[in-house]
Amino acid sequence: MIQDNIHTITASAIGLGLAALAYQYSKTPETLGRATWNEERDEKDYDYVILGGGTAGCVLASRLSEDPNVSVLVLEAGEDMDQDINTKMPIGYPKLFQTKHDWQLKTVPQTHAERREMDHVRGKMLGGCSSINAMQYTRGPHSDYDAWETEFGNDGWSYKNVLPYFKKAEGFHDPSLDRSHPMGPRTSRVYDPEYDTFEAEYHGTEGPWRQSYHHCSRTTKAIIKASIDFGLPHTRDPNGSSILGVARMQTTLNADATRCSTSKAYLRPEVVPGGGGRGKVRVVLKAHVERILFETKDGVPTAIGAEFRDDKDVHARREVLLSAGVFMSPALLLGSGIGYHIDDSIPVLHSLPGVGENMSDHVGMSVVYACPPTTETMHSAFESTKLPRALYQYFVHGTGPLTSQVMEAACFVRLEDIAPEFVAREKANGTWQERASGPSAPHIEILFPACYVDNDDFRRMDDKHTNFYTLLVVLLNPASRGRTSARLTEVPVDKTKWTKTTKDGKMDKEARRFKVEPVIDSNFLADEFDIRALREGMRFARRLGKRMQQDPVLAGVEYVPGEDSVSSEDDAAMDNYIRQKCTTFLHSVGTCSMGPKSNRNAVVDARLKVHGVNRLRVVDASAIPKVIAGHTAAATVMVAERAADLIKEDWAGKTAAI
Repeated sequence: MIQDNIHTITASAIGLGLAALAYQYSKTPETLGRATWNEERDEKDYDYVILGGGTAGCVLASRLSEDPNVSVLVLEAGEDMDQDINTKMPIGYPKLFQTKHDWQLKTVPQTHAERREMDHVRGKMLGGCSSINAMQYTRGPHSDYDAWETEFGNDGWSYKNVLPYFKKAEGFHDPSLDRSHPMGPRTSRVYDPEYDTFEAEYHGTEGPWRQSYHHCSRTTKAIIKASIDFGLPHTRDPNGSSILGVARMQTTLNADATRCSTSKAYLRPEVVPGGGGRGKVRVVLKAHVERILFETKDGVPTAIGAEFRDDKDVHARREVLLSAGVFMSPALLLGSGIGYHIDDSIPVLHSLPGVGENMSDHVGMSVVYACPPTTETMHSAFESTKLPRALYQYFVHGTGPLTSQVMEAACFVRLEDIAPEFVAREKANGTWQERASGPSAPHIEILFPACYVDNDDFRRMDDKHTNFYTLLVVLLNPASRGRTSARLTEVPVDKTKWTKTTKDGKMDKEARRFKVEPVIDSNFLADEFDIRALREGMRFARRLGKRMQQDPVLAGVEYVPGEDSVSSEDDAAMDNYIRQKCTTFLHSVGTCSMGPKSNRNAVVDARLKVHGVNRLRVVDASAIPKVIAGHTAAATVMVAERAADLIKEDWAGKTAAI
């Protein structure tokens, strides 16, 4: 899988150096505000109970606690990793994949992709995916958000309405500022006016979530230049007036070249545990939520709290806020009786057929180029002879390849611009599907990691070819839709801690515990249009790759799949390669989709309230009705920022009661 290979390139190369320097960082010690549950000390009643301390949950907790009169509880299944070196150093994140800090989820075998199971990296730690992702900050085109309002019926979610929330969250660092400026860099990085470009009117500078420019290798600059020479426009700001063209990636990094997750941005020491002018915030770690608690009032289920590991329960005076992520949020709803029948032991409290449906995700694959040793890549940067210098650059100056988040640039293109004959043919055949939200919204993204990224293992490498870069082809508006269901799995019970036993001391049959797990079917390539569009994206990437080959800084020759193995003139061979190699780009959304009650797939309304249920909202990427033509972290934070204001509005002047 793609993530595994990035892990192998970066983690194995720097592992020894990181281990030697890891003593500089230690995990955050438990405090009164951020710690595991304490039965004797912890309260059980709060105004708001947030289920999940991930990307959205951290934002919610911070913003709601701006009211000094409220108390907020966050239940997080993972640990606090904010001081771990792998969540601080940008290049370190792949070392967290397939560990206890990753939910290690998999899809079911994909029917249309050679029956392959695909890994879904999901952060199981405070900050969630914002603590384990590739730190790319891309909002997507304006028209995507306009479609939330016009196409999906969600008043107040147009781009004009949501831009203030993007800016509210954002603490963008103007790269031209001097180091003496409070928002200036805290490293020795030199400002590059040719590539560090942005449109100031689209950015906020006072928000807690930091964005900035950092590492831009010689190879990345050459890729941008080659793309411009190939005819692509240079985008000054992919989060500005237009996303189309080739651009540097803006990143969620602090001015000191460390990751800025939402836990680091929003749950700072003055926020947790609160006090002063803020309300109380309690973050409970290792608190795996098992179900939402309801009581029925006037025939309507009302969320009153949650039960988490070892039969502990807490209650919400105002609302329960479900922020467990695109897979766990629908699974928890189903496991709590909201949605449809999944097991005879779980009565359906409220039928809601859209739970888990409408899932969309970015799918794509790679074209790998072998290049000479003189090309600057992750392979060459982390050679044993160069690693000490890279460590010195990072820890002394805050610069160098360890500040890279691997994918430093990308281009966003429309199919009619890169494959006009294909579009004309599809329209003539009546098979064209316009999946983009508007004429300025892209269909295809090409990412440029300066390393080998492919689903194969590294045994294909040889002494002749040890240095690589990759063009990743991403389908931004897939026609296929997947779903997330749920299943119950039995959990071992410690009978010494269980009270339901028979008189002779044996375990009672009722003393069995179960947990709800998501069942993920991305359903990739189910719609044939997707594979045809990806085929054209791959052809474009190859043409772009040949142009890059002419640049002596790059000089890459296609290595995977190789023109001899998969010819661009052979549709069947290309389709077979795509089915064998495509994978998720970890941007799933829509499983608790936002929309009016008349929409069968809608789970929450425009104020993110669950249809037909009182005092329960879903606030995370699962509420996004369709995957954006960009990356999803920025949109998820924006949703949480706006949700906090909606919640405050709804409770203004009201008295809470359990």
